[in-house]
Amino acid sequence: MGREKTKRNLTYKPAFKDFIPENRPFTGVTLLLDEEMEAIYLMDILNLYQEEAAISMDVSRPTFTRILKNARQKLTRALVYGNKISIQDDNLSYIVAVCSASKDNFKSILSTDQYISIYKVENSEVALIKLFESDVFLKKQKPAIVLPQIFLQFNVNIFLSTRIGEGVKNSLLAKGIQTIEKQIERKEELIGLLSS
Repeated sequence: MGREKTKRNLTYKPAFKDFIPENRPFTGVTLLLDEEMEAIYLMDILNLYQEEAAISMDVSRPTFTRILKNARQKLTRALVYGNKISIQDDNLSYIVAVCSASKDNFKSILSTDQYISIYKVENSEVALIKLFESDVFLKKQKPAIVLPQIFLQFNVNIFLSTRIGEGVKNSLLAKGIQTIEKQIERKEELIGLLSS
């Protein structure tokens, strides 16, 4: 009997879970495990070294190397053979960042507003992780430079705002953070954000 698989620390939340070849019918399906997507995210998006990425996932370096190798082989085969790529996503929780002009309401939620709220959404519950003043507001710094760094510290998956400039969108996307343009009034509206 084999050993029980240890739980991996996964922070990446895929915005898109299925990729289908466009110019002809696909010939098969390649399933990319959530841990394999995490390995690619850590190495190829965040540009971490394998040792750092292994620590982030809470696995040994040899285990991380094996996960990464499997992921890259699967992606290569899918591209060569024209397979549909499906990304497994068993993690039902996600972390959302919202910038707001007030500590108490969401009347204004823009990247230049005074406060940053970080929420964890899990099992239809919303919990505030941290609320703090933003350097974008306090020091008049550029959101596209400041926000990605802050959000990575909290493993943010989604940035929610009523209006998001292209520079902010691109800099967050480069770090694997989704952006959603939507007005909300209550924190409970963060539930189901990925399914809407």
